[in-house]
Amino acid sequence: MHELRARALSSASSSPDARQRTVAVQNRAEAIRQYALKRAAGVCESCLQPAPFHSKKGPYLEVHHLHRLSDGGPDHPDAVAAVCPNCHREIHVGVDGLEKNQNLVLLVSAKEMQ
Repeated sequence: MHELRARALSSASSSPDARQRTVAVQNRAEAIRQYALKRAAGVCESCLQPAPFHSKKGPYLEVHHLHRLSDGGPDHPDAVAAVCPNCHREIHVGVDGLEKNQNLVLLVSAKEMQ
């Protein structure tokens, strides 16, 4: 821990270097986002728990694309899920994220068949 703190202190700066970068942003339809949130009814479609808190607009859930737009996935009601921030982050960086996403694909598919 001491070594890590020493390295952090040696890297500290009161004015970090700034840099610019360009990113490609995929357009997402607002109607699809609203649909996913309405379908979820304030409950994470992954862990099935209520939204962790309420924002000024209602229960806070994030809309997750089951197949990344950057990889050619569709922006379609059947291809999105409303999930809590913890599940969303776990899907993208967690050890079991792929399995969690695959389970979510099945759950959303079943909901859309109703």
